[in-house]
Amino acid sequence: MFVNDMLRSLIHRWYIVLAGLLATAGMVYGAYAVTPVTYQAQATVILLPPEKSVVDGDNPYLYLGGLGQALNVLVISMNSAESQKALVGEQEGYGYALEQDATTTGPIINITTVAPEADATMALLDQVVAQVPKTLVGLQDQLEVQANAQIGIMTLAKDAEPEEENKKQLQLMAVAAGAGGVGTLLLAAAVDKLLARRSAKRANDQGGDKTSRRRRSDKRRNSRLENDQTGDDSQLPGPATGEVPDGSDSDSPRSTDASILQVRSLKAFNGF
Repeated sequence: MFVNDMLRSLIHRWYIVLAGLLATAGMVYGAYAVTPVTYQAQATVILLPPEKSVVDGDNPYLYLGGLGQALNVLVISMNSAESQKALVGEQEGYGYALEQDATTTGPIINITTVAPEADATMALLDQVVAQVPKTLVGLQDQLEVQANAQIGIMTLAKDAEPEEENKKQLQLMAVAAGAGGVGTLLLAAAVDKLLARRSAKRANDQGGDKTSRRRRSDKRRNSRLENDQTGDDSQLPGPATGEVPDGSDSDSPRSTDASILQVRSLKAFNGF
């Protein structure tokens, strides 16, 4: 029932629906224009055990188990505000982040950079990847770790081209489309209901006016009938005097005979 009423309202107020669709299209385009597209690139690096801890001839990847603490320290240092300012500066829309790879237990770090342009994204990624080993060496130098005991780092993978990131743009466009569509439906239904109520009230007012005019007409007709009846009664002679109505010919035989008959009738009624 509700769906049928809604469809009927949309059909009746098609011009509101059309205007709402145009407004919704404008909102969607505004969301598209306001939210810029960003680009994203990623790289993956891995920490390597110190040369001193690896037995000659053994595989270094077999010694990755104790590097988790060093990874956490490196990630915190690279994500700090000081490091961000040194690499990104005050450029709006630029940024990077380091985090441990959640899909493995090894000391693997995922690096993500974002920028409003593709070339700028790749350039920032190169800068961050180059800065990670420098930061790692600096942290160990502060503790005066010998060179053969320092943890190393190696790049495992790096994107050749950035990916377009428009998730926020699509979300905002979807919100604008949904809000415009719902607003159009509600407005069309509200206007249709309001106009229908006004039409019904106007029809009731017109019916009431017709009834009122009919009653006044009946009242005037009844008043005329009463006046006519009162006028007819005033033409009759009085019950005691036998007066003859004005305009009648008192000398005519018919009038005299009628008066005599009326007088006799009155006397007989009064007991004479």
